Amino acid sequence: MATSPDVVATALQELAPGYSELFTLWHPLFEKIVKNGKLDRGVLKGPYKEFVVVTDGPGQVTQVLNGSEIISGGRRQNASRGDTYAPRLIYAFDVPGKDLAEANGENDLARIIEHYPELALSDFHERISQQLVQGDGAGVGGFLTLNGNATYNPNGTARNGPLDALATTAQVGTAFNLNKSGAAAGAVAGWHNQYADITSFAGNGRTRMEDVYYTASAQGAKTMGPVDLLIGDKTSYLNYISDLDSQVRVQRVEGDKAPSQIRRGIPFLEADFYMELDIDPSNTTQWNAAAQDGVIYMLHSKTWHLYTLGHDAGMETKGDFSVRGPIRIPEQDMWRYEYVLHMGMYCDQLRCNGMVTGGNTP
Repeated sequence: MATSPDVVATALQELAPGYSELFTLWHPLFEKIVKNGKLDRGVLKGPYKEFVVVTDGPGQVTQVLNGSEIISGGRRQNASRGDTYAPRLIYAFDVPGKDLAEANGENDLARIIEHYPELALSDFHERISQQLVQGDGAGVGGFLTLNGNATYNPNGTARNGPLDALATTAQVGTAFNLNKSGAAAGAVAGWHNQYADITSFAGNGRTRMEDVYYTASAQGAKTMGPVDLLIGDKTSYLNYISDLDSQVRVQRVEGDKAPSQIRRGIPFLEADFYMELDIDPSNTTQWNAAAQDGVIYMLHSKTWHLYTLGHDAGMETKGDFSVRGPIRIPEQDMWRYEYVLHMGMYCDQLRCNGMVTGGNTP
């Protein structure tokens, strides 16, 4: 008995939520954001999302010495509004009617799902990952990149990635439509990331990493705790492991659904440090001179948010790697299926995050 396109679609609908969950486990930043409860689904009323950034307290303090002092009051305006757009990305793949006609039984259906939908979703996930950490994911340039040396284009206008491999005073661009604290005009105080450069990993590698870690953690430690995630290129990661020397190395694999060989994190202070193969510092287009010697992101996951757009699973979809189809392709014996991602991502406290470059230097 031949397999119908609708049978494949039904199987995909049943499997897709699990596949999407595996992506959050596969990428450590997404996993932590979801675990922190910072994923909002279908909540926007318009095409973009505004959020408030508060950089200082709203009032003043008056010391009373003899009781007749006038208490200074008023209200200081220390809130700024950033905004973010969610790109709509559709990964389409086609299944020949001949393959469906020749499929018989559960084993053949499993083969079709493995050869087409599973490989398609895996490719989609990988492109999003590369875009996030480096800014050159093929076809997904609308999704956020962390890389401040690159741009992303969620709504027709290019935007800078939020984390710069630059000293605070040199961070003069914008992030989420807010001027960073080094800008000559309109700067938002505190709207920057922490940064340090390693000149020799053996000489000052861990010291520079600790400096950024503690500086970033101190910005939100009272309410949110310390930086909890590091993502670095392969050589920086291996240099850190080598520098541990004879100290105990603990590998953490969380969850029972993530294949154990996909991501392995080792501790750095109170954070997990993951190797990211999608970071290629030798790419001179995507990285500035300092970052070409190695890249380590230090992220405070509680300052990051994800949101999706869409409500109707059968029409626009819910936007979280949702499945749509089958659609018969006119004049071809092909059936089209689509994965739809309509997701945005933003940070509301950049100063709690950081970058360290130079980790490839011996």
